[in-house]
Amino acid sequence: MDSSFFVLFKFLHIATMFAAVASAVIPEVVLHLVANTRDPRAIATFAQVAERIGRVLPVFFVGGAIFGLLAAWTGQLDFTAPWLIATYVLFVIAIVVGARFSDPWVARVQAAASASEDTPSASLAAVVAEPRAKVVSAWMMLTILVIIALMVFKPGA
Repeated sequence: MDSSFFVLFKFLHIATMFAAVASAVIPEVVLHLVANTRDPRAIATFAQVAERIGRVLPVFFVGGAIFGLLAAWTGQLDFTAPWLIATYVLFVIAIVVGARFSDPWVARVQAAASASEDTPSASLAAVVAEPRAKVVSAWMMLTILVIIALMVFKPGA
């Protein structure tokens, strides 16, 4: 197959995945920082922004995955290479973890902040302090780094 298609799809894969990762990581990190201020209005406002950004994440991630598969196909890469299989698995796990833990945490933070009015409530403090939210967020950041390392270094290739 023409190598220019491989280069095009590889570029589109990298560009959409950069957009996806930035759109996922930046709001999550900033929301944790804003939540630590315990300012209900700031938290509610930024949680709403994070939620809106979250609505476009599937487009970026699915688009990036499709461009990646097209790049692999046009570049005649082995779809069963260990580094690609590890990437597929981590990618799916990260999506499930985000949907199962991160998204509900954002919704709980937003609801608790909105209900707190001007002073932080006990429920807001409890949601912000949830250790699982911090662990999941750190795990997601580590997973992203591992996926990037797999894609760059291609161990076993």
